[in-house]
Amino acid sequence: MPNNSGFKRALTKIIELYKRLDIRQKLYLNFIIIIMSFAIGCIFFSAEKRKVYFILVVIYWSVVVVFESVSIYKKIYAYTVGKVLLLIGFTLCTNVSLSIAGVIINDITTVAPSNFPHSLILISIAIIPLMTAAIMLVIYTAIFITLPIWGFILFVYDNNLKKILFPGYEPQDGSFLYKTTKFIQVLSLGIYCVFFYSFFHSILDDYTKFLYAKSQSFIYTFEMYGKSPCVGLPPGKVAFINDEHVLIAQNENERINFITRECVYKHN
Repeated sequence: MPNNSGFKRALTKIIELYKRLDIRQKLYLNFIIIIMSFAIGCIFFSAEKRKVYFILVVIYWSVVVVFESVSIYKKIYAYTVGKVLLLIGFTLCTNVSLSIAGVIINDITTVAPSNFPHSLILISIAIIPLMTAAIMLVIYTAIFITLPIWGFILFVYDNNLKKILFPGYEPQDGSFLYKTTKFIQVLSLGIYCVFFYSFFHSILDDYTKFLYAKSQSFIYTFEMYGKSPCVGLPPGKVAFINDEHVLIAQNENERINFITRECVYKHN
């Protein structure tokens, strides 16, 4: 009975502690529990089960990071300067993505990417994972560089000094486990950025080959035509480059070759 009573008291305290946590803190606590159960499960699970469980851990971790990112986005967007910075960031990423897509199209076809606007847009969308990996590296670098400063301000400076240094600052240390939560947030985000970048870097060659193959296939299937007013062209599909030249694609054994030819029009 005494042992049972002690267990009930401990369970009650745990439940009360859990109720005091906000949504973000509950997500991190659940993630820590999942990590611990995964570490224990590795002893008993087979290799296949460990792989499945690890994927589930990464999915839940991604959900936590996305939730955190949305929260940060809302805080930045609440200020005019934040809106400007976000607009600059999105514009920069969009232009870089379109530029890379243009380079890929030119590398495949040897002609200007403006001749294939639909492919340019779709390929730029397919480059999003590459851009995300680069952004993850930038975020990790920023965290690594500013971590000593951030930690000093958070854990050493008191609220009165913070108010002097940062006008408009509102102390948040009154929230439950504030400093511990901030530390876990930064640690989780930094490790996740390294994990995502490392994973994508390991599959970069395969992803590049996949991107080139699908880009060739899309251009050949949806942006080239079977008929043209030109005579004397080799067999294949045609895309009109200008009034004098056409791009010809020949599909031989699932390998697509692109060549440029002068267009000699038919005369009735």
